[in-house]
Parts: sequence; C-alpha cells; structure tokens
Amino acid sequence: MEKISRKEKERIRRRDHILDTAEVLIKEIGFDSTTMDQIAEQAEVGKGTLYLHFKSKTDIYLAICERGSRLLNEKMAAVITKDLSGLEMVRMLGTTYLEFIQENPQYFYAFSYYEGLMADETINSSDIVDMCEQNAKDGMTLIVRALQIGMQDGSIDNSYDPHQLGIMIWGASKGIINIAFLKEQGHHYKMLNEVDVSLKTMVHSFIQLIGKGISGK
Repeated sequence: MEKISRKEKERIRRRDHILDTAEVLIKEIGFDSTTMDQIAEQAEVGKGTLYLHFKSKTDIYLAICERGSRLLNEKMAAVITKDLSGLEMVRMLGTTYLEFIQENPQYFYAFSYYEGLMADETINSSDIVDMCEQNAKDGMTLIVRALQIGMQDGSIDNSYDPHQLGIMIWGASKGIINIAFLKEQGHHYKMLNEVDVSLKTMVHSFIQLIGKGISGK
C-alpha cells in the first residue's frame, strides 16, 4: 500500500474542509445563493487556495455529489452482505435510500444538479464527473445484484431482466422522491394539494408496491 505524504494528507484535509463548509452553506441558503467568496470566508481559506482545489462553484457541487453517492453506496453495499432474501434486500435498499435522503437532502439536490449537467460536454470531460458516473454504475450494480439474488432464491419473479428492472426501480424512485420534495417545499402541481404526500409515506408505499409487483411468490 502506497504511503501518503504529509503534504498530500494536508491537501486532502483542506479539500474536505472546504467541501464540509460548502455543504453547510448550501444546505442553509441554497446553491444559487451561495458564492465562492462566502465559501472561502466560512472555510477560513484564501480565494487562491479555494480555486486551487475547485475551479468553480459547479466543481464544488459536483464534488458534493461524488461524496454523497459514495457514502450512499457504502450503506447500500452493507445491505448486500446481510443474510436476506433478494426481495428483502431490495426492500432494505429502498429503505436505506429513503433514510439517507431524509438525513442528507443536500445530496439528493446535488445528484439532480449533476444529472442536469450531463448534456454539457465541457462538464462531462472532468475527472469528478467520471467519479460520479462510476459511483452511479456501482450503485446500479448493487441494485441489480439484489434482484439477481432474488431471482435465484425464488423471492423475485425471474421473468424480468434484472438490469432493465433495476433501471426502472431507480428511475421511478427518483421521481417519487422529487415529487415529495417539491410538495414539502411548496413547489408542486396543484393536483397534489388534495393529496396527503410526504417523502416518508410515498417512498414506503412505493417500496411496498415494487415488492408486490416483483415478488416471485
């Protein structure tokens, strides 16, 4: 294992500190209202040091996205190691995702921001985007693995293609969470006014619906 130099350790520590500071600011006042000057001031670093680590506010938000997706994958990977049926794993993955987003809504917004930039070829050429993309692939691999385990143990209907099913579950879950967040923030379709919608109830209902739909029994 390669030993990290003191200088490199300090660089990593300072970068993480800047990200910690940016996360707090963005969570408090939003991405649009947060400026590079504010981040530098709150992190107690010079603007030169800030720009040495991050070229722009977009770079910072993408780094937050990478951090969030990596932390989420770690929690999801722990589910796959449990002695559970595949269907139980899928349900627990959904619950893990819900709890993570509830505790860290800033990461969900960073995920959405990242996805909104995917058409920008300049953004797509950066190293941090490559890491975000790899994290997304790793997360999907975990979902597909749980589905495959379920198809092998009989708890999930094996007539589905696990990769296609994984993408459908991932896409639908993001849509459900987005609607719930819009409702909670007061920005939503008028048709939702008469519906009792919350992030927790919607995701739990969605997990139950998916579980019944893919069950092999």
